[in-house]
Amino acid sequence: MRSLNPACKFIGLLAATFVLASRRDPVWNLAAFVLSMAAILLARVRVRTLLLLLLPVALAALGMFFTGYRFAADGSMPVRADIFLVGGSRLWNGMLQASRVLAYAGLGYAFALTTDRIRMVRSFQRQFHVPQVFAYGLLAAWGVFPHMAQEFRRTRAAFRARGIRVLPFSPALLAPLLVKSVRWSEELSVAMESKGFSGKAVRSDFAPIRVQARDWAFLVVCCLALPAAAIWL
Repeated sequence: MRSLNPACKFIGLLAATFVLASRRDPVWNLAAFVLSMAAILLARVRVRTLLLLLLPVALAALGMFFTGYRFAADGSMPVRADIFLVGGSRLWNGMLQASRVLAYAGLGYAFALTTDRIRMVRSFQRQFHVPQVFAYGLLAAWGVFPHMAQEFRRTRAAFRARGIRVLPFSPALLAPLLVKSVRWSEELSVAMESKGFSGKAVRSDFAPIRVQARDWAFLVVCCLALPAAAIWL
């Protein structure tokens, strides 16, 4: 998954999401979740990180299961089950709602955890023709994020040294962080302009990101084979 072109990966996983949205079968959703987890583990993502990310997803899936089980469109409600396209069984409806949460989260994590953000921006700029201004802005913002986290810890430590207890999202912590973020963005903008960065200039890539054979194969499976199987089955 890490070697795939980010733009092709995005299109393929988005197509798989639309296919799952058109299906009313928990088996398909659970299969997508299992395949997503397998792809993430094969990409050598830390198991502890994955489990921490799956914890809120599991809670949401559990809540959706009991919601679907309790409010199934059957005889207890003044509507017919075929209107809302859900199964008549409460258990089936609960499994459908819970499995969709797992499937969508799995596909989202498969993209987020196996995609390098720098390659993603460069790929979107090359394959989706994203303007250079937006690409530079995203790269610059991601470069500022570590400094923001470090400044947040410093400000919090300064309050503790003075014996002042503040909440993590207190305005006393966020106000100096906001001021310094504006200052960093201005300095970064001036530095980029002084070195010739422009959103209108035509530039070449040192290491261009191209669509290779494995990317086309992934698109064929997600955009053609998967919808065809959904229609046939």
